[in-house]
Amino acid sequence: MAEITEMEKVLLRENEILDNVLAEQKKLREAVQSKTWDNLMDTIAAINTLTESFEKAELERAVLEEQQTEDMKKTTLPILSQVRGKLVKSKTENKALGSYISIMREFIQGVIDEALPQSRSTVYSRNGSIVHAKPKSVVVNTLS
Repeated sequence: MAEITEMEKVLLRENEILDNVLAEQKKLREAVQSKTWDNLMDTIAAINTLTESFEKAELERAVLEEQQTEDMKKTTLPILSQVRGKLVKSKTENKALGSYISIMREFIQGVIDEALPQSRSTVYSRNGSIVHAKPKSVVVNTLS
């Protein structure tokens, strides 16, 4: 059996990190949908930690890639394609979650605008449409 090269070790580590990121992203989606904010914060912290370790591994991979020959690149191609596939899955999950949050923010902004009309003067954009000030974050107290 052939010995595992440094590049393969880095790619396998990246692959494992991405597996963990995808699992945490699933937990993140569940936390957002169930509105369990403690789990949400814990999951975000875990994803940030995993992201930092992935960035370190990616820098290491970039250095090693410059030293590789074409034959060595061919041997690591299957693992590299796995890593790229998982990156695409992760980006897709991020986009879906971002869209969900954006839609919810716009919905809540609409409810707030209807329930609490602003007494400020109307502000117009360059093209003449009315601009509504949007909150940077919305916190809704669901405790009864």
